[in-house]
Amino acid sequence: MDAHPSSAQLALGIVDRGVTETLIDLGFEHIRQAHEKGQISKDALQLIEDQHETLDFVFQVIKQDRELSLSYIRELHQLLTRHQESSEAVDQFGTKLQAPLVKGEWKKLPNNPTLPDGRIHEYCPPDFVQDEMDQLLKWHREHESQGVDVEVEAAWLHHRFTQIHPFQDGNGRVARALATMIFLQKDYLPLVIRDVEHRERYLDALADADMGNLSSLVNLFADVETRDLNEAIDFLRSLRGAGIQRIAASAAERVKLRQRTSEEEARQLTERLLSIAQDRLTEVEGELLLQFEHQGIRLQTLVASNTPDAEGYWNRQIVELAQKYGYWADLSRFRRWTKLRLRLPDLSEAQANLVVSLHHKGTTAGLMAGTCFLSSTTAIDLEGGESLAVWEVIPAADNAFTYSTSHRDPESGFRTWLDDAIERALDRWQATI
Repeated sequence: MDAHPSSAQLALGIVDRGVTETLIDLGFEHIRQAHEKGQISKDALQLIEDQHETLDFVFQVIKQDRELSLSYIRELHQLLTRHQESSEAVDQFGTKLQAPLVKGEWKKLPNNPTLPDGRIHEYCPPDFVQDEMDQLLKWHREHESQGVDVEVEAAWLHHRFTQIHPFQDGNGRVARALATMIFLQKDYLPLVIRDVEHRERYLDALADADMGNLSSLVNLFADVETRDLNEAIDFLRSLRGAGIQRIAASAAERVKLRQRTSEEEARQLTERLLSIAQDRLTEVEGELLLQFEHQGIRLQTLVASNTPDAEGYWNRQIVELAQKYGYWADLSRFRRWTKLRLRLPDLSEAQANLVVSLHHKGTTAGLMAGTCFLSSTTAIDLEGGESLAVWEVIPAADNAFTYSTSHRDPESGFRTWLDDAIERALDRWQATI
């Protein structure tokens, strides 16, 4: 039988899970050697052993095709806290105390931490944990049936679980184990959040998710997986085994295929959103022309979109706006824009452009952003009675519209965001007339 993966297997993104298990075992053996040399304490080794056994358990569950359940989550907690006897808790009077850690059972006392600024971060009260966990699994099963992207589901499940905080302690470890389960089910590597390298970005991403923005956590998970997979491929190649090289080639092809598929799907979705924006700007153009004609005022308008020779238009404005929104606009890859030009020739030569831009958000394949802004000329008086026309960028929305093919019904959300942005842009325009 041919040992090489078929094109169908590559299309499905299948990589031999034995590679992942081998990498884990090699890494754990090095940890044991470090402990024997006194480089790792006994407590640290026990914590690592607990997590290693948990990973073995996750592998077995996936091989058996077990569905994620509450009993499975409780088993995870039992394994991850096997060597932990107590945890910090707060009684009904607000007094901090060390309580025995009940493993695999929902919390009995609140576990709301105090933030550095003195505020209390409130998690789900103990009485509501069961209902919230039932709802969590219900939503997870719905996401599975909808085919939500692996990095999006891993980030969502991780964050939603931490919001509930169902156990007295160890919730972060369980959340990361659940995220690892999501990745392993799709034949990715285990998710490894490194304290030194990822801690600040990880905590910031969780804070963003608390505010309703999950994209930072999705991007972090995707970046960690991509880097670890590339490093694993390099490691396997260094072993120079024929079978290992075959697997490495399969893994590399998997990465290329996923990137290519994500980019193509994002391109198709972007074209649909661009068509929506063009149609809406054309409708707005007609409404404006009708109203100005009733008043006997001449208004010149034009709806246009980027062409190959106009690809680089609005670069400065888009980059400047993305910085205000807190992300990097990657204009080196596929991008689209459309605009509505507005000019009142009887009043002045000044003109304004209402621009909608669709472009890549950061480096994650398939993650896109939409921005809307008003770019208008403002006259600045110079010495000698002369004036200079300067372009001004006015944001038309509080935030960029972030989208990918994993989002449910992005067209509907885009229409709502676009209508609000256009209305705000026109309001700013009429204030400048």
